[in-house]
Amino acid sequence: MLLDIQPEPKIGLGVINVEGDGEHQELCRLLNRLTPGLLPREVFHAIARVMVTTTFVVVPLVQRRGRTLALLPRRSSNDLYYPSMLNVPGTIIRANDEDLAAVYERLVQAEIPGVSAKQAPVFVDKVYDLIVRGREISLIHWVEVDDADDLGDFVDVRNLPTDVVPTDRSRIMIAVDHFEKHKAEAGSL
Repeated sequence: MLLDIQPEPKIGLGVINVEGDGEHQELCRLLNRLTPGLLPREVFHAIARVMVTTTFVVVPLVQRRGRTLALLPRRSSNDLYYPSMLNVPGTIIRANDEDLAAVYERLVQAEIPGVSAKQAPVFVDKVYDLIVRGREISLIHWVEVDDADDLGDFVDVRNLPTDVVPTDRSRIMIAVDHFEKHKAEAGSL
């Protein structure tokens, strides 16, 4: 199969012409028509099944009376894989995102609007996982939430509810362990 890459002034490699199997040619022709960024839901899920997706995950945390609490928004009732379950705020990193700060801002606006963080997200680790839609690598972060925020949707990380998305449990604890060590070190300075 020959690849003829024709540069495009915008993002990535540009349009790729493929010689060979007719089905592959048709698939590439259709994919070349897509604009980098938000994909139609069905297209995204079809691609996610055969590719590794990359997500930016942020665990909003706060400490109160010796306990660490996490903000876990509830997914919509029509969510394809985890309807009405609690989850860690996260988003796919899109081809048209300028940088990770833009990804974070998009995540905050979409999943935790109105929540004010004390600082920029702190990168903790990466997780390579098999989730329901396919393979995923997640960049795990935490943010400390402003003490003035309403804690109504926060849960105790040592007593997570049963309806938390199963793969999010380890992500939460990775962020919590790092956050608690950071807080302990800051307290001893």
